Amino acid sequence: MFLTAAPLGVPTRVIFWNISYGEIIYILAAVIIAIFIYVLRRRIKIWKLGVADPRQKEARQRIWPFIKIGLLEGLGHKRILREPVSGIAHFLMFWGCIFFLLAAFLDAISHYFFHFLQGWFYLIFSVVLDVFGLLVILAVLFAAYRRYIQKPDRLDNAPEDGIALLFIFFVVASGFVVEGFRMAATEVIPHPSWAVWSPGGLMVASIFGGLTENTLELAHRWWWWIHTLLAFFAMAYIPLSFNKLSHIIVSPVNAYFRSLAPKGALNTIELESAETFGVAKIQDFTWKQLLDLDACTRCGRCQDNCPAYLTGKPLSPKKLIQDLKTHMLAQAPALLSAKNEKAELAEPGKDMIHDVVTDDVIWDCTTCRACQESCPVFVEHIDKIIDMRRNLVLEQSLMPETAQGALKSLEARGHPWRGTTATRLDWASNIDVKVLADNREVDILYWVGCTAALEERSMKISASLARLMLKAGLNFGILGAEESCCGDPARRMGNEYLFQLQALKNIETMNGYGIKKIVTSCPHCFNTLKYEYPQFGGQFEVIHHSQLLKELLDAGKIKMAGNFTSKVVYHDACYLGRYNDIFSEPRDILKKVPGVTTREMDRRYYKSFCCGAGGGRLWMEEHTGKRINETRTEEALKTGADVIATACPYCIQMFVDGVKTKGVEETVKPMDLAEIIEAAQ
Repeated sequence: MFLTAAPLGVPTRVIFWNISYGEIIYILAAVIIAIFIYVLRRRIKIWKLGVADPRQKEARQRIWPFIKIGLLEGLGHKRILREPVSGIAHFLMFWGCIFFLLAAFLDAISHYFFHFLQGWFYLIFSVVLDVFGLLVILAVLFAAYRRYIQKPDRLDNAPEDGIALLFIFFVVASGFVVEGFRMAATEVIPHPSWAVWSPGGLMVASIFGGLTENTLELAHRWWWWIHTLLAFFAMAYIPLSFNKLSHIIVSPVNAYFRSLAPKGALNTIELESAETFGVAKIQDFTWKQLLDLDACTRCGRCQDNCPAYLTGKPLSPKKLIQDLKTHMLAQAPALLSAKNEKAELAEPGKDMIHDVVTDDVIWDCTTCRACQESCPVFVEHIDKIIDMRRNLVLEQSLMPETAQGALKSLEARGHPWRGTTATRLDWASNIDVKVLADNREVDILYWVGCTAALEERSMKISASLARLMLKAGLNFGILGAEESCCGDPARRMGNEYLFQLQALKNIETMNGYGIKKIVTSCPHCFNTLKYEYPQFGGQFEVIHHSQLLKELLDAGKIKMAGNFTSKVVYHDACYLGRYNDIFSEPRDILKKVPGVTTREMDRRYYKSFCCGAGGGRLWMEEHTGKRINETRTEEALKTGADVIATACPYCIQMFVDGVKTKGVEETVKPMDLAEIIEAAQ
């Protein structure tokens, strides 16, 4: 041991004061690291039971995004702090542990290499460390109060939760006891001006100040070893049980391997080479999807924001991931021992689909992305649900009857609206709109979409938008009868085969007309054309009509001479907001409309509550719990608005039904942005 000292009278402390053989901690640290490596290698073998995923080969593309995510989400806790109370508690525990590890490292450097823990640096070092220690204790006590007294619905209390909190509390508290005995023996009387810079230790030292020097030294030695062993037991507990605290290791790994694809792009299936369609067994998931299961910390943020769960449906995103994890661990021993025969194995008497994850859970999802947007460790819930839907639809031919009807209509008629008698051109019967089959000399293709072209209420949206574009002097056209469903409902319902047929057909049609730029009023079409068609060679510039309308208003190409005297609340459509980060444009438009007074719902922007129509749910019945659209309509009505504005024909449909159910259709109108602008002309 190299005992270092500062000049007499300079604030400092001796590392390993009163401790013999303190260097044993480095041996213990080496043992803990070895255990970590051994357990992690075993866990990696479990993850590798999944099918291949090229993410591990993308290091060059991932490093810089990972650094940015690490700064924002890891060190900055951006997502976690969206819920300030619980977020601050976690932030304090996280940074407290970071400072403690940093302190241990600096102690070693100062002791063995050059002594710099002295003077003002030492005093500042001491006060920062003590303050964070006290804050960690307060954070742990708050977390325990919240978990065991308040008991919010999203938290399920497993033994590992309490063990983790106890370890953190007693490691930090015992550290203050050790510091207190040392200060009582070496600082409080001879150097009182130093002691005040260690407030936590000083509080403990004041309790034991009357003890003899020998007693203080003996107590210090005992408590130093108690504190040290507690700390190492806590560190060993993480890998040995792969418990809640393992997210310290797994979460950064999961963040590094998170999807770099656009948020709205589902993965594709190579239909010609695939041996199975979708996922039926745990080993059918990719290794990254299995890593997701271990990354989940059971924090429940996904569940707290899931519209299906909050309206009484069986789906809980948290429970889904945890059920799959339990199944993975149950399957793992047999799968690992089977080596190359893993594809033939299944847990006897228990199918992953139907038993572990029920059909209702799989079909309840609206793909609104609230779960993934709120998850602080980047678990990807939706692709797992879609993969299981694909298996149900493509291999087992199992789906809700109404979904089957929509898919059959889409396959036979090119759209999911099986009951309609309208044609693709009926909405434009009184509007002079170019049809590309007659005149292909256009700058922009207006992709109308099935709902805005064929559903009676939503036809008004397409008509309003077309008239506004004509007034703005835009040279645009439509495909008319040649337009077929973009495929979003088919893909989200699990029929990847039908989606790919639709995509390839539409891409061929648009390329045949030389289309370069597309505008659409449907966020689902927008998302599919912009982010999923490139998977099949369809490269187009795609903009949403809210973006176009804002550009036209800013440029003075659309003028509003009238007065739209209404209280308007805007609803963020999931596929426009969470999926594509379009939040400001619609609100900027409403601010420009004369006479409009805007209101906001409590759940808005990234936390907006789904209307219930996404994921193909627009064409499926809700049989369990409260209807999602009614819940969202109630939230809109609470604002006192007389107009519910949105920028999505799916949402319009759901709000029209919602206000009728509430009996307020005479006083509250759901309207698209284009309709509001036209009404103010």
